Amino acid sequence: MITDLIFGILFGALAGMGIGGGGLLVIYLTLFDGIEQRLAQGVNLYFFIFAGAASLLLHINKRNINLPFVLICTFFGCFTAVLGAKASSAVDPSLLRRIFGIMLITAGSITLVKSFVKR
Repeated sequence: MITDLIFGILFGALAGMGIGGGGLLVIYLTLFDGIEQRLAQGVNLYFFIFAGAASLLLHINKRNINLPFVLICTFFGCFTAVLGAKASSAVDPSLLRRIFGIMLITAGSITLVKSFVKR
């Protein structure tokens, strides 16, 4: 339990810096805590409700919110979240795990290449 708390704080800090703590959280939960992939992704979404709320408060305080854009993104985000939930329940968990792994490797590779191109 203490280990989970420490890793939760670590992943929260990484997510706050934009490093991708959520992807790491799913990996941690599935590999080290033995939690099923779908449940780990659900926990990850719950995690980001709080991370997003904290970020939103900071941006509101700094007046960095483009309300029409936020409303459009909220609408499409909710719509596609429902579609994604329905699609994931129809997919075999082992296939879902592979797809998620490929997505993480691809996103990490793109980020790594971009960081070298900037230099």
